[in-house]
Amino acid sequence: MLKLVESERFRRLIREDDWGDLGRPTQEMIATAIDAGRYDEAKALAGYFIPEGKALHDLFCDWIWDIFTKTSQNNGEEAVYKLCRSTQETWMMRRTWKGLSKMSVEERVRVNAEVMRSHRCGPQQDGGIDIIEEEDRFSIKMNPCGSGGRMRRGDPVDGTPTRLGSPYNFGSTKKAYPWSWGRKNVPYYCIHCAINEILPIEWGGFPLWVTGYSDDAAKPCYWHFYKKPELIPDEYFNRLGFEKPRFD
Repeated sequence: MLKLVESERFRRLIREDDWGDLGRPTQEMIATAIDAGRYDEAKALAGYFIPEGKALHDLFCDWIWDIFTKTSQNNGEEAVYKLCRSTQETWMMRRTWKGLSKMSVEERVRVNAEVMRSHRCGPQQDGGIDIIEEEDRFSIKMNPCGSGGRMRRGDPVDGTPTRLGSPYNFGSTKKAYPWSWGRKNVPYYCIHCAINEILPIEWGGFPLWVTGYSDDAAKPCYWHFYKKPELIPDEYFNRLGFEKPRFD
């Protein structure tokens, strides 16, 4: 039997079901409540569904940044780039590039909107994003994104501070590199977004999207999807150490 209770320890709802039901997926419990006409229960479970997975999601993001920080401290900043790139180029980004490069720009936006909703973007960390269409591009606005943005700002939902200070003290680039968009003070965690642009340029001549990154953590981040490769401004190639190719 479902028992959804307000936990003083966690300051949110938590399932304290009978043992026989505790292992049932929450989405199954939502469907069961709807089928039985228990709509208030279903609504409460729908609200619980997002924070249910937040702790594990956030833990892994924090952990990755900490691993990159320790890598830099032990082996130098270039080792962070090599480590991050070596995973993205062998399976993760290569698989993404192969799939997305066959899609229309509109399809890429829809798929990545799904990714960012599941990434817990937005001030409530419930997946809220804005989709903006302009003449030359679509943009996904994340205020903040659910990983680098949340960690840079601090987490008002959990009441934890920025990961750039105590007790985390996670690191950022001390120099400007092509793999940090030609900037210094870019969190090591965030460089994977630059590599997400570098690899498709190497493989196909242009990035599938470009990142609108701000040095001010209070400002949103963007992913810009240009409607045609030739519309991508030169600066998005130059900051990564490339010259924009000719698109005939």
